[in-house]
Amino acid sequence: MNWISIFFFLIAFLICYSMLRKNTDVLSPARVFGITWSLVFGLANLKLSRLQFEWTFIQWISALMGPISFLIGLYFTYVFNMGARLLPIYEIRQKVREQKINDKRLFYLTIFSFIIYLIGFIAVYSIKGQIPLFSFNPSATRTEFTFFGIGLFIHNVSVVIIFSIIYHLFTKKNNNRKLIIKIIAFITIITYLSLLQRYALMMTAFISFAYLYYTSRSISFKSMAVFISTGILVIYTVATLRAGKIIQLALYKTSQMKYSSSYAIFTEPYMYIVMNIENFVHAVNKLEQHTYGYFTFNYVLALTGMKHWVEEYYSINETPFLFSGYNTYTLFWAFYRDFGVFGLTFIPMALGLFVGSVYYSLRRDPTIEYVAFYSIIVFVMGMSFFINLLGFLWFVYIIAWIVIILRSIRLKTP
Repeated sequence: MNWISIFFFLIAFLICYSMLRKNTDVLSPARVFGITWSLVFGLANLKLSRLQFEWTFIQWISALMGPISFLIGLYFTYVFNMGARLLPIYEIRQKVREQKINDKRLFYLTIFSFIIYLIGFIAVYSIKGQIPLFSFNPSATRTEFTFFGIGLFIHNVSVVIIFSIIYHLFTKKNNNRKLIIKIIAFITIITYLSLLQRYALMMTAFISFAYLYYTSRSISFKSMAVFISTGILVIYTVATLRAGKIIQLALYKTSQMKYSSSYAIFTEPYMYIVMNIENFVHAVNKLEQHTYGYFTFNYVLALTGMKHWVEEYYSINETPFLFSGYNTYTLFWAFYRDFGVFGLTFIPMALGLFVGSVYYSLRRDPTIEYVAFYSIIVFVMGMSFFINLLGFLWFVYIIAWIVIILRSIRLKTP
């Protein structure tokens, strides 16, 4: 292990150690984002694959620019709120749980969300003709189980599960309705597992965990460790169903790993973490033309139906300069692809300001909407090493669905 990896792993350790202090917010933006990127840089510099390469000084600068700009934006909000009274975590939980909701409306909206999910699931199944888990080629079928427009409804899996959790948190009685909600959530999870797609499950788990952290006393640093361990086990189980031992070994070979094939199981998680930043560093100095908003505001083009027209007209290659089978570039690639160094510097800084503003609003005046919205932000920060979630129509769809419905069910206090 080299000194650069040791340095970043030490940062991750110190962040984890700081979480042990009493009344510390373990999901504060600087902690979530800091531990994510310190681990990414530490793991990437281990160079356990021959597909990885040593970075030059300029490449290190380009790799660090986005995360540092984001942290600078967060620091500005910290300075702006230095004199403000911020509620401790236990008081946030108390205030949020004291808020009243229209549980009857939430019940019917959860059922409605479930029906929309089923419509999307059945419609895509009718069009594609097979479910990935029961197909002859699960790995290929899972990527094809979608259809423009109606396929968006399948992403309601996150909405149904999150609303189910909120219903149980804020409803004291109505056991019959709670049973119906449990059945709905169970059916949603089982049917979605048959698609062998992990991302929505990861997102739902992260958002649900963050929401429970800010609304329940049952979530602590220890329970967070259990949650992460369980999440890794579930992800591995789905990956095993999806790929199998033979494909794991094939992935080990194609990834040109430097360690023994006995540890082939670690190939997929390691490569999915490090190859995003490797692709970014490899491509950032080769890019000669920018797309001026196409990737940053991709969801707008998708919503208006112009996305594919613009892509074909301008011959936009969404994954340029690839040198392996991994095709993602981190959150910050979209900003550089669109606006160059300016985008890589100021858009992450603006995002840091926005995230910090949401967080401190939550700490000053917590509501169920703020908790939900910040829980989504926690997931975005945690996955910022992977892709730009903010550019996907399905992600904006989920955010809009959750925030609008939560706003509609919260009863205003006089």
